[in-house]
Amino acid sequence: MASVEDLKDALRENLDRSGKLRQLKAQLRADVYNALHNASEADQKALPQVSNENLLINELIREYLVYNSYRGTVSVFLPESGQPAVRPFDRAFLASHLNVPEGPNSAQLPLLYSLVELAAKGHTQQPQAKAQQ
Repeated sequence: MASVEDLKDALRENLDRSGKLRQLKAQLRADVYNALHNASEADQKALPQVSNENLLINELIREYLVYNSYRGTVSVFLPESGQPAVRPFDRAFLASHLNVPEGPNSAQLPLLYSLVELAAKGHTQQPQAKAQQ
Protein backbone atom coordinates (compact mmCIF):
# COMPACT_ATOMS: atom_id res chain seq x y z
CA MET A 1 0.00 0.00 0.00
CA ALA A 2 1.29 3.46 -0.96
CA SER A 3 2.02 5.96 1.77
CA VAL A 4 0.70 9.50 1.79
CA GLU A 5 4.20 10.72 0.89
CA ASP A 6 4.31 8.37 -2.12
CA LEU A 7 0.93 9.70 -3.28
CA LYS A 8 2.10 13.30 -2.82
CA ASP A 9 5.26 12.60 -4.82
CA ALA A 10 3.31 10.88 -7.61
CA LEU A 11 0.84 13.77 -7.79
CA ARG A 12 3.63 16.36 -7.80
CA GLU A 13 5.47 14.46 -10.56
CA ASN A 14 2.32 14.16 -12.66
CA LEU A 15 1.49 17.86 -12.30
CA ASP A 16 5.08 18.82 -13.06
CA ARG A 17 5.24 16.62 -16.17
CA SER A 18 1.98 18.02 -17.54
CA GLY A 19 3.03 21.63 -16.88
CA LYS A 20 0.09 22.19 -14.55
CA LEU A 21 2.32 22.68 -11.49
CA ARG A 22 4.10 25.60 -13.18
CA GLN A 23 0.73 27.13 -14.13
CA LEU A 24 -0.63 26.70 -10.60
CA LYS A 25 2.45 28.32 -9.09
CA ALA A 26 2.26 31.25 -11.53
CA GLN A 27 -1.44 31.75 -10.81
CA LEU A 28 -0.82 31.57 -7.07
CA ARG A 29 1.98 34.16 -7.31
CA ALA A 30 -0.26 36.46 -9.34
CA ASP A 31 -3.16 36.06 -6.90
CA VAL A 32 -0.91 36.72 -3.90
CA TYR A 33 0.60 39.76 -5.62
CA ASN A 34 -2.86 41.11 -6.49
CA ALA A 35 -4.08 40.55 -2.94
CA LEU A 36 -1.06 42.35 -1.45
CA HIS A 37 -1.00 45.18 -3.98
CA ASN A 38 -4.68 45.71 -4.59
CA ALA A 39 -4.49 49.47 -4.49
CA SER A 40 -7.41 51.77 -3.87
CA GLU A 41 -8.34 54.49 -6.35
CA ALA A 42 -6.37 57.02 -4.32
CA ASP A 43 -3.29 54.83 -4.49
CA GLN A 44 -3.74 54.43 -8.25
CA LYS A 45 -3.78 58.23 -8.67
CA ALA A 46 -0.55 58.43 -6.68
CA LEU A 47 1.29 56.23 -9.22
CA PRO A 48 3.82 58.19 -11.26
CA GLN A 49 2.97 58.91 -14.87
CA VAL A 50 4.51 56.42 -17.28
CA SER A 51 6.84 58.09 -19.77
CA ASN A 52 6.19 57.75 -23.50
CA GLU A 53 9.24 55.52 -23.88
CA ASN A 54 8.05 53.24 -21.09
CA LEU A 55 4.56 53.09 -22.60
CA LEU A 56 6.07 51.87 -25.87
CA ILE A 57 8.42 49.40 -24.22
CA ASN A 58 5.68 48.11 -21.92
CA GLU A 59 3.38 47.57 -24.90
CA LEU A 60 6.09 45.55 -26.64
CA ILE A 61 6.50 43.47 -23.50
CA ARG A 62 2.72 43.06 -23.10
CA GLU A 63 2.38 41.88 -26.71
CA TYR A 64 5.19 39.36 -26.15
CA LEU A 65 3.70 38.08 -22.88
CA VAL A 66 0.20 37.72 -24.33
CA TYR A 67 1.54 35.96 -27.44
CA ASN A 68 3.37 33.43 -25.27
CA SER A 69 0.33 32.96 -22.99
CA TYR A 70 2.10 34.27 -19.88
CA ARG A 71 -1.23 35.30 -18.37
CA GLY A 72 -0.03 35.24 -14.77
CA THR A 73 2.92 37.44 -15.66
CA VAL A 74 0.66 39.90 -17.52
CA SER A 75 -1.66 40.11 -14.53
CA VAL A 76 1.28 41.18 -12.36
CA PHE A 77 3.09 43.25 -15.00
CA LEU A 78 0.26 45.65 -15.84
CA PRO A 79 -0.50 46.98 -12.36
CA GLU A 80 3.14 46.92 -11.31
CA SER A 81 4.32 48.90 -14.35
CA GLY A 82 1.46 51.41 -14.22
CA GLN A 83 0.55 50.43 -17.78
CA PRO A 84 -3.11 51.13 -18.63
CA ALA A 85 -5.34 48.06 -18.77
CA VAL A 86 -6.59 49.19 -22.19
CA ARG A 87 -3.85 49.23 -24.77
CA PRO A 88 -2.81 52.83 -25.50
CA PHE A 89 -1.38 51.95 -28.94
CA ASP A 90 -2.28 49.43 -31.60
CA ARG A 91 0.31 47.28 -33.33
CA ALA A 92 0.32 49.35 -36.53
CA PHE A 93 1.22 52.49 -34.57
CA LEU A 94 4.02 50.70 -32.69
CA ALA A 95 5.47 49.24 -35.89
CA SER A 96 5.33 52.60 -37.65
CA HIS A 97 6.74 54.55 -34.69
CA LEU A 98 9.62 52.08 -34.25
CA ASN A 99 10.30 51.79 -38.00
CA VAL A 100 9.71 48.05 -37.96
CA PRO A 101 8.80 46.76 -41.42
CA GLU A 102 5.76 44.48 -41.35
CA GLY A 103 5.58 41.47 -43.64
CA PRO A 104 3.18 38.54 -43.81
CA ASN A 105 5.38 36.41 -41.54
CA SER A 106 6.38 39.12 -39.08
CA ALA A 107 2.75 40.19 -38.54
CA GLN A 108 2.14 36.81 -36.87
CA LEU A 109 4.79 37.44 -34.20
CA PRO A 110 5.23 40.09 -31.51
CA LEU A 111 7.18 43.15 -32.64
CA LEU A 112 9.97 42.27 -30.18
CA TYR A 113 10.93 39.39 -32.46
CA SER A 114 11.29 41.78 -35.41
CA LEU A 115 13.30 44.23 -33.30
CA VAL A 116 15.67 41.46 -32.20
CA GLU A 117 16.08 40.34 -35.81
CA LEU A 118 16.76 43.90 -36.97
CA ALA A 119 19.30 44.43 -34.19
CA ALA A 120 21.05 41.17 -35.03
CA LYS A 121 21.28 42.13 -38.69
CA GLY A 122 22.62 45.54 -37.71
CA HIS A 123 25.32 43.99 -35.52
CA THR A 124 26.42 41.51 -38.17
CA GLN A 125 26.57 44.23 -40.80
CA GLN A 126 28.61 46.71 -38.76
CA PRO A 127 31.81 44.61 -38.59
CA GLN A 128 31.61 43.98 -42.33
CA ALA A 129 31.28 47.71 -43.02
CA LYS A 130 34.32 48.43 -40.83
CA ALA A 131 36.34 45.75 -42.60
CA GLN A 132 35.57 47.34 -45.98
CA GLN A 133 36.76 50.79 -44.89
